[in-house]
Amino acid sequence: MESELFVGLDVHKKTVVATAVDREGNRVDQSSFGSRDSELISYLDGLPGRKHVVLEACNVWEHYYDAALSTEAEVTLAHPYRVRLISEASLKSDKVDSETLAELLRLRGIPVAYAPNPEIRALRQLVRDRWFYKREEASIKSHIYAMLLRKGVQYDDRLLGQKRKREELRSHQIPEVDRGLDVLNRFDELTKDLDEAIHQEFLESKDAQLLKTIPGIGEYTAVALVAELCPIDRFPNVEKLCSYAGLVPTNHQSGESSYQGHLKTDANRMVKWLLVEASWSHRQWAGKESDVTKVARRVARRSGKQSGNVAGAHKLLKIVYAVLKRGTPYTPDRPSFERTAAES
Repeated sequence: MESELFVGLDVHKKTVVATAVDREGNRVDQSSFGSRDSELISYLDGLPGRKHVVLEACNVWEHYYDAALSTEAEVTLAHPYRVRLISEASLKSDKVDSETLAELLRLRGIPVAYAPNPEIRALRQLVRDRWFYKREEASIKSHIYAMLLRKGVQYDDRLLGQKRKREELRSHQIPEVDRGLDVLNRFDELTKDLDEAIHQEFLESKDAQLLKTIPGIGEYTAVALVAELCPIDRFPNVEKLCSYAGLVPTNHQSGESSYQGHLKTDANRMVKWLLVEASWSHRQWAGKESDVTKVARRVARRSGKQSGNVAGAHKLLKIVYAVLKRGTPYTPDRPSFERTAAES
C-alpha cells in the first residue's frame, strides 16, 4: 500500500513551518524554510508517498496553495476562524500550529474554506482594487466638503461627482480644496483602466447581466457580486449566503435564554457594503411597492434607520440569490424561489 502523509503548513510572509504526520499520527518530519515557492515545492517533493496538504486562508495563501498543487498533492484550504475555535490552546507556536493542522487533516476535522480558481481570484482582485479606490475617493470628497463648510462656501449636493462643475471650486482659492481636487483628478486617471476592465467583464458575464436587471444594481456591483458569490451553488441555501455576507445577527443561547446580538463580524465586508449601498439605490429606483422598500421601512419604524438599512440589504441579497440560482432576469412580481422549486 502506498504511504500517505498529512502535511500542515503554518505560512507567514517570510517563513513557513511544515509538519508531516503519517496515517497513525506519528510525526515524520518538521521543517522551517523561506517563503519562496521553490522551497515549498522542493520540500514536498522530498517527502515520500501521496501527500495531503493543508494551510489556513490568509492574505498570502494563494501562491503557497498553487505551489503545493503543482506537486500533485491534494491541497485543502482551512477556514482560519473555525480552526482557531477547534485548536485553541494555551501553548501556541508555529510548530504547534502546523502539527495541529496536520492532525486535524488526518482526522478529517478541517473546516474547509472555499478556494477559488485563478480566474475567479483575478476577477476578485480587480473588483477589490476598484473598491479600495472608491473608498479612498469617498474619503477625499468628504474632506473637500468639510473644507467648503468650514470656509462658508455653499455647494450643490453631489457636486464633486460632476468633473466639470467641481473644477469651478478652484475659483475660491482654497489650498485644501485645490489639493483634494488634484487627488480626485489623479484617481480618475488611475481607475480608468480598472473601469474599462470591469465593463468588459460585465459584457462577458451572463450572471452579471442578470444581476443588473435588479433595480439599484449597476455594472460594478453586479460584477463584484459575481466575483465574490459565484458559483452560487457553493451555498446550500440562502441562509448560509446571508451569514457569509454578515447580514444576520449573532446568537447567544444558554438553557431557555436566547439573545441575538450584533451582526456577524466573521463575514465578507465587501459584499455587506455593496448590498447596503445597493439597497438604498434599489429603494429609490423601485419605489414603495418593492419588497426591499417595504421590509426596510417596516424594520426602520420598529428598530431604527440603521436596522432598516440592514433589513433591506438582507432582502436584496435573497433576490440576488434567487436570480443567480434560477438564471433568469429579475421581475418584481415573481414568486419566491422555494415555491418555484417545489412546483418543479
